[in-house]
Parts: sequence; structure tokens; C-alpha cells
Amino acid sequence: MRKQSFGKYEISVIGMGTAEFGGRHPEGLARDLLDAYVSLGGNLVDTARVYGDFVTPKNGESEKIVGRWMEARGNRRQIFLSTKGGHPPFNDMQRSRLSPEEIRGDMAASLEDLRTDHVDIYFLHRDDPSRPVGQIMETLHSLVENGSARMVGVSNWAPARIREANAWADAHGLTRLSANQPQFSLAEQRFFLDPTTRGMDAETWRMHRETGMPCFCFSSQAHGYFTRLDTRDGDALTDNLRREFDCPENRAILERIRAIREETGLSVSSIALAWLISQPFPAFPLVGASKVEHVLALREAGDAMLTEAQRDLLRTVV
Repeated sequence: MRKQSFGKYEISVIGMGTAEFGGRHPEGLARDLLDAYVSLGGNLVDTARVYGDFVTPKNGESEKIVGRWMEARGNRRQIFLSTKGGHPPFNDMQRSRLSPEEIRGDMAASLEDLRTDHVDIYFLHRDDPSRPVGQIMETLHSLVENGSARMVGVSNWAPARIREANAWADAHGLTRLSANQPQFSLAEQRFFLDPTTRGMDAETWRMHRETGMPCFCFSSQAHGYFTRLDTRDGDALTDNLRREFDCPENRAILERIRAIREETGLSVSSIALAWLISQPFPAFPLVGASKVEHVLALREAGDAMLTEAQRDLLRTVV
């Protein structure tokens, strides 16, 4: 699997997502998926304080599984480790958890469960626009200063707020945001099941292109929308997939995917991921999987290269 520069690091162009670890995926399966991923040369593992807690709250179960796996394999130094904190309570998603005490508390709990003294990048999972951005940036800066995080970033933030945060950091000599983590896939998003999430809209895309800020893309395969639509002509689409993605525009994108498949021999999934990787700024799709063979299939996507013409044929964000 190819790697791309991110700061002083070289990280895999596709990252391993762990949202279901400890929830729908038991620890044995999670370890098998991680082992398969690193067998491809992958080194980017993304988790979060709340991952694994969607089905039954277990207090950081995904991080615990990743931490135990790294300890058992002795590979912490080989892994570029990303986690997130500051997520609202699931029963009150409008309640902010971005006070300095809450951010630092989440960071400390993550380090304990991950069995490490630092993460390579720490993302805030949500924003609180009512809170001064300077206070948030000062807190994030303190995490870098004390060695808990090498870099910091945000997820589900508006582009104007990201620009404001980095302008504040520059003006006050603080650590800048190094990356953004929005929902981003080849599919056009019709509807967000969680209204507190943000996708890659035109304004956010322009910010990434203008600044060169790297993008870590969650839900990068649109929950398998194109693969399901290609193999069973929509019969396999869940009600949620229909609400989120099913529209004439995305069905037309599938026809263009099929045309590129004829040219290249690449799978539908590989083409969708290669489109993300080919953006005019560093983009790292984060991929969740439920089977080892699905992870091993990432070898093709991780080595695939689309031409600019193929990329723009599939979809242009702006």
C-alpha cells in the first residue's frame, strides 16, 4: 500500500477505521482485521473515545482493543495512531463537551486505554460554536506541549471555524490544526442521519484545496452504497442508505464507475477510494471492514491511481 507524507510522517493512503470494534465486532475479529491491514503495509489506525459504544456503552472499548492489540504485537512505534475526543453524550447530542477539563479528561482516558503515552494526532469529534475558538485552541496546544499529542485536528467543524482557529493559533503562537475529518465519499450526500455531522461540501473542499490541509475521510465508502447497488441493483440498499445516498445523481455516478472499471479492471470499491486519494490535497480514506477479505482487497485500492480526467469524470465537488 502506498504512503503519503503528512507532516514529518509517511502514512498509508488508506486508514483502518475502528468504529465497530467492541460493538458489532468482537475483539477476536477486530484483531484479525488489524493484522490483515498491517500485512498490506498499512500503518494508519483511527479510533475515538466513543467508538465501540454505539450499541452498548462500554467506555472506550474500541480504544481498549486497539491498545491491547498494539501491546500484544509490539508495534506501537510502527502505527500512526489517531483518536478523537470531546463527543457529546449519545442521549443529548446538542450538549457540548469541549471545556478544557473535558478535553483533557478524554485525552487522559484515551491514553490509558490505548496503552501509550501519546497519540500522533488528536481530533475533536464535534465543535461548540458558542465557545470561543481561542479557548479551544489553547487547550489543544496544551496537549501538544505536554506530549500527549503530536498534532491536533478537528472533525465535523465548519470551514469558517477551522480558518478562524488557525488564524487564532498563528496570531498567538499556538499549535495549528493539522487536519480535518469530515464525512466524505464519492457519493453525493442527500441526507445526514446525524445532523451534528458535517460532510465535504463545496466550501470545505475549497478550504482544503486553498490551504492544502489534509483530509481524513470518514464513511469513505458511503456505507457500501455503490457496491450494493452494482451487485444487486439496489435490492440490498437499507432504508438508511436510500435516505442518505440514493438519488439519480449517484446512480449516474455508478454508471461512470462501471465505465472506468471497464478501462482499468479496478473494482467498484477501489475506484471510489482512488477518487478520494486523487483529490488535489492530501486525502486519507478511513475504511471500516467486517471481514478479513474486505481488508485484503484494500491492496488494490491502495495502489490504484486515477488520472485527473477519470477523477473529474466521476464527480467534481465544486
